[in-house]
Amino acid sequence: MAVAPSRPPAVVARPERKSDGSARRAAQLRNLGCNVLLAGAFFVAAYPNVRHYGTSLANGIWAAGAIIMGALSLIRVAPRAVMLDVRAFAATGAMFAAPCLMRPTSASSGVILSLALGLEIVGLVLSETARIYMGRSFGVLPANRGIVSRGPFRVVRHPVYRGWFILSTGFALAYPSARNFALLALTIPFMLWRIRLEEELLAHDGEYRVYSAKVRYRLIPGVI
Repeated sequence: MAVAPSRPPAVVARPERKSDGSARRAAQLRNLGCNVLLAGAFFVAAYPNVRHYGTSLANGIWAAGAIIMGALSLIRVAPRAVMLDVRAFAATGAMFAAPCLMRPTSASSGVILSLALGLEIVGLVLSETARIYMGRSFGVLPANRGIVSRGPFRVVRHPVYRGWFILSTGFALAYPSARNFALLALTIPFMLWRIRLEEELLAHDGEYRVYSAKVRYRLIPGVI
């Protein structure tokens, strides 16, 4: 008597557990909340310069940079991994807060003002070009949102920070004061610390290890 061939067992998709869906929604809400808070911080930082926009082009350029950063913060994707310890908050907070606390004072004039405006424009273009290549992977805390290796990232590993610092340097020259130069100087060690923390996290990603071996410099080719 012929025996009918056995059929493979039917594969039944496991229904998503309610707890899985709740966890996903909670993670999405956390990411949205963080994006809104970060965007708000940049918008608040831009406000003092927006108030003085009509008095100087330097105000408008700096405010534009902060507003663009705020807008891009609203569409960030959730990270694959993120560093949430005290070091990450301290380095990141100080790196961004120091330039945001600079204020318009008596403006420069002549060659110094022209140099300042040129630096601001260069810094804005460099940082925003890098963010275009990053897309929705832009972040603030040390995190892995995917490795970007195109465009300006083929030259240095942290082109956004480079542009942000150049923009801030231009603003300090446009409004020279002890406060602004002190805050600009304070940005440097915290920026370098923030970079080291991010690379400490990204070193666990094989793709990043390959990328960092090809692109040796963090901020300035041939220097650092």
